[in-house]
Amino acid sequence: MKQILLKTIFILAFLIQTIGYGQDKDTTATWKWNVPQQINEVLYIGTDTITKSATPVIETDKWWEAFGYKELDSLIRLALQNNEDLKIAQARVEQAVAQKRIAFSTLLPSLRLEPSIARQEFSANRPNPFGGQLDRVTINTFDIPLTVNYELDVFGKNIDNVKANRLAADASMEDKKDILLQVITEVAQNYFLLLQVDAEKDLLKETEKTRQNNLEITTTRYEAGLVSQIDVLRAKTELSSVQVQLKRIHKLRTEIELILAPLVGVDASNFSINKTEISFLPPDLIFLEKDSLTATRPDLKSAKLMLESSKSLVKNQWKQLLPSFYVNGSFGYLSGASDNWIENDSRTWVAGVSASLPIFEGGKKRSEIKLRKSELKQAEAAYNQRVLVSYRQVENSISNIKWIHEQLLAQQDFVQAANSAAGLTNERYRKGLINYIDVVDAERQALEAEQLSVQLFGQELKERVSLFKALGLLPDSVVE
Repeated sequence: MKQILLKTIFILAFLIQTIGYGQDKDTTATWKWNVPQQINEVLYIGTDTITKSATPVIETDKWWEAFGYKELDSLIRLALQNNEDLKIAQARVEQAVAQKRIAFSTLLPSLRLEPSIARQEFSANRPNPFGGQLDRVTINTFDIPLTVNYELDVFGKNIDNVKANRLAADASMEDKKDILLQVITEVAQNYFLLLQVDAEKDLLKETEKTRQNNLEITTTRYEAGLVSQIDVLRAKTELSSVQVQLKRIHKLRTEIELILAPLVGVDASNFSINKTEISFLPPDLIFLEKDSLTATRPDLKSAKLMLESSKSLVKNQWKQLLPSFYVNGSFGYLSGASDNWIENDSRTWVAGVSASLPIFEGGKKRSEIKLRKSELKQAEAAYNQRVLVSYRQVENSISNIKWIHEQLLAQQDFVQAANSAAGLTNERYRKGLINYIDVVDAERQALEAEQLSVQLFGQELKERVSLFKALGLLPDSVVE
């Protein structure tokens, strides 16, 4: 009894340690918003002009809010409520928690109340070692036993199993966080792609007006005999080219909305996003602890937890070769009649200890050990691979952001020079000083320069989102 009492105390202590839903939260800050110096940075993005203010747009732990677009914030809130992948992830978390509780139940004794009432008639021709004819006999049995079964976890087999399931439950929570982060970043990246498409659409509409005006001027000059029909045909060609691009942009915008609809969990046939103009430069951040990916990225934390779980399963499998010890008992009342069923003389009980040791099972136990060890090797390789990939993703995002932003700044001079050249060329053409082919070349360069500026800006927005994803930055307020 003393050993059983000590064992129970140990199990209760283990319960206090393992009953928690997940790991303790890591409150260590690894980044903060970069507050720029008192300088203004002006960018010409298509038809929009934006200026970088002296302070960040928003001071918030929800990094997507710092981009400054309310429509994006609404879409992410909608996705967090309705996304089906998140619901699937939550169901997996609940399954893992239930499995953890099932495993924990093996540390506690099993109590069962198994009442029964039976009436049995014995044959008159039943075997009789004393010879002679027997009578038919009818026996009533009234039984109400309370049975107790408890496995003494002498070698810690069940404890290892509980630990493995607890770690797996924590890993499933980290998997849910990883899906949360993926949903948020996919919504943000597709929204910024939509922002880029809208900016290109505005640019092409302005260009269409200019090309339409050029066609009218060229047609008037052709009718006056000042230019050849080739100039008119070139003007029509340039106008048609812009109109074709507008149709392509319209199709692309529809495709992006169709991608966003299932992400936010709404019917695509009833889903549309209003046009939003580019208004802000993307926020910048400073790393406080760049080499903390294993503590911030949910996928790495999940892989680490599954690795530890596999180690516990290997330990558990080795211990399956050791003997198991059980305490069994029963207490209750047994009688042949109902009127004296619950009496002191009807009381019955039994108690005992049993052991079980595997001797021969056709190599099953050894094969299970090999299986668990191979699963452990797989978990180790998967974790190491994820760590390497995560650092590559961070470095790749950082270098891409730097390269894109530098190219975007350099593009500003190109945009201004190309627009000035296009304006002067048009003026000289109207005065009859140059051919229309010069106008075509100048306007094409201006349009290409402005389109590239828009595309670079869109790439920078999406790449900054990729950096947040690579760093595994998911606010606790979203998880809760």
